[in-house]
Amino acid sequence: MPDLTLFKNETQRLLALQALNILDTPPEERFDRITRIAMQVFDVPFAMVSLVDAKRLWFKSSPGFYLTETSRAQSLCGYTILTDEVLVVEDTLLDSRSADKPWVVEEPHLRFYAGIAIKDSQGFNIGTLSILDHQPRTLTPGQISILTELAKVAESEVNAADLSQVTAKLIQSRKQLHQAVSRLRQNEQLNRLRNQVLELIARSEPLTTILTAIVTGVELEYPEMMCSILLMDDTGTKLTLGSAPSMPDFYNQAVDGIAIGENVGSCGTSAYTGKRVVVEDIASHPLWAPYTELAARAQLGSCWSEPITDPEGKVLGTFAIYHQEKSAPSTRDFHLIEQSAALASISIERAQANKLIWQQANFDGLTGLTNRNLMRELLKTSLQNSRRNQQKLALICLDLDHFKAVNDSLGHNIGDELLIECGKRLLSCTRESDTVARLGGDEFLILIPDLKDEALIEDIAGKILSSLSQPFQLQQELVYVSASLGIAIFPDDAADLDELLKNADQAMYGAKSAGRSCFHYFTSGMRASIQNRITLINDLRNAIDNQELRLLYQPIFEIDSQEVYKAEALLRWHHPSRGIISPTDFIPLAEESGLIVDIGNWVFEQACLQVAKWRQQYAKNFQISINTSPLQYRNNTDSSANWLAWLANYRLDADAVTLEITENLLMNDYDQVNQRLAQLRHSGMEISIDDFGTGYSSLSYLKKFHIDYLKIDKSFVQKMSQGSDDLIICEAMVVMAKKLGIKVIAEGIESTEQLQLLKDMGCHYGQGYWLAKPLTVEQFEALLHSNTRYKI
Repeated sequence: MPDLTLFKNETQRLLALQALNILDTPPEERFDRITRIAMQVFDVPFAMVSLVDAKRLWFKSSPGFYLTETSRAQSLCGYTILTDEVLVVEDTLLDSRSADKPWVVEEPHLRFYAGIAIKDSQGFNIGTLSILDHQPRTLTPGQISILTELAKVAESEVNAADLSQVTAKLIQSRKQLHQAVSRLRQNEQLNRLRNQVLELIARSEPLTTILTAIVTGVELEYPEMMCSILLMDDTGTKLTLGSAPSMPDFYNQAVDGIAIGENVGSCGTSAYTGKRVVVEDIASHPLWAPYTELAARAQLGSCWSEPITDPEGKVLGTFAIYHQEKSAPSTRDFHLIEQSAALASISIERAQANKLIWQQANFDGLTGLTNRNLMRELLKTSLQNSRRNQQKLALICLDLDHFKAVNDSLGHNIGDELLIECGKRLLSCTRESDTVARLGGDEFLILIPDLKDEALIEDIAGKILSSLSQPFQLQQELVYVSASLGIAIFPDDAADLDELLKNADQAMYGAKSAGRSCFHYFTSGMRASIQNRITLINDLRNAIDNQELRLLYQPIFEIDSQEVYKAEALLRWHHPSRGIISPTDFIPLAEESGLIVDIGNWVFEQACLQVAKWRQQYAKNFQISINTSPLQYRNNTDSSANWLAWLANYRLDADAVTLEITENLLMNDYDQVNQRLAQLRHSGMEISIDDFGTGYSSLSYLKKFHIDYLKIDKSFVQKMSQGSDDLIICEAMVVMAKKLGIKVIAEGIESTEQLQLLKDMGCHYGQGYWLAKPLTVEQFEALLHSNTRYKI
């Protein structure tokens, strides 16, 4: 949404808009005529007279458009009212104010917008006249003048409506004056009823008792009437029975739970519109057409329904008066129904206040999540249902890692904000049927009922770990936390509530013992698998100190000269008992546990040692590229500073080591990554995109990030042959890279034909098993000594 501070007197503008009483009124020909003219004159599919409310854009006239209102934040009209000039967006996809809006990127794919503010009689910009098209376009000065004149016509209609409403109010006031005398006679009766109801409220009687007192009080004073109170349900879409003791049971059963809407009897329509509905003859009125048989059976002749609203105008229910004969309400009757609805409103609001007290007793005051007391009750019910339906349920006990350090270092205000945001993220990771509770402090509980597939547990736990690992922007601080999750399953792990809670808690501590930022099952059937994972992570923690990690180097050949002065460092782990463990198995574990930062730093330092030696012995421009993880570019790591320090320590130029990143890294945390890469490139270090063509990044990022090397993924190179699609793709990559000043390295070369095709298209470098496999330092140096050349 545009910054409202840019519009002076926003509050007065909204009051002026409300005073027009034009919002949410039916379509009118006088406004539709203006929009149809605009559509014909400008040859556009859509033209609109819109009113800009506090949070929404409501269309008074929008022929053929698929919406009647939309969020103000999603509209360009919110910008239009900030000026008296015509706002023209020639191409919505190229304008930052509209490029990501649903009506632009999705149906109906609108690409052009022009609008001008509509003023009320006081000069406030209360709405707009706008035109829209599916294609980008421009407006001539003459067309802008026409649009301005049409807006003035719309303004005159809006202000004419204002004058007619003022007149109507004066007439109504005159009528009310005449009715005052008759109302005085009702006051004594209503005062008695009001005092009775207030006394019931003061005694905290149930809402049903209080509503019945209102209904019977009216019926005692006016025996010809039958009264009914219906309540809006929590969804705001249905009415439920509040009290109607004089109405037939079959009738009450029929209307209990009825959906509100237009043409849904008197009460359904009144609740939907928020307006009084008077039906003098039920048998002939169209609102009652679907219910004439029901009304006839109940011997109902007329029905007047009044919406029960709170002070903000929210509909809480309806108060209705029925007669067995056709009947029109008198002034007295209108006063009666208004006062009765007001009493009902007070009663309902008090009940809602009591409900709030219950809410506070059962929900966490900080996060709004279920608290410990209610969670125990929900667990009892869920366990009963699981036993009855012979289904499993899961319980996840979650504790934030190092939360005390956040509180101690940044203060409790930041700690509270962190807990609130954690609660929101946990809700986003779970199903609607799941329950997230805060037990206290930084401990949370997640109930997963109706567990049909145990894979769901790991899916939810993985989402939680991933979500909580993302940084939290809290005030001016960027905070990082992780979580330890313990999982227990009923009935596999426990037979009752307390045992299930205890086992989930024990599993959580098992996760903490395993190194935190992970989840741990209590389930014995899964223990071996999870223990193996935990053991592997623990072993990986000691791999550097135990000298179990080593680097191999795969030569990168310059295709034209056939020379080798580049190599890619490849990490290998030789486990003392398991043997060689593939990087595809341990790198994800290293990233999940955070060990990738230390391991990555070790790789960088080893590469520095090696490249310093080879630059001295073989080639001054020798270069080693290393693979890096997105985690190494986060602001909470010192990786980039360490890298530059090691280069300086070994007296190496920054271009001695090339950092390989993935395409997807460019799409995530743009500002953070760009800042780190800019710092490294400024020092002279070069950047290479690994596995190019397999990610989802925009090609524009190649220029924005000043990439030095582009490595074509081996999946394209290995399938490349004369006339193949993969050949065309590789050629396109090479041409594009050259235009951007980027050098190209082809991975996965496995044949003479592939190498020849790459040479013909002008590819700079190549690597692959046909040229050379990953080599030990000794093997690589032997290759350099022999001055080996490949042959095509």
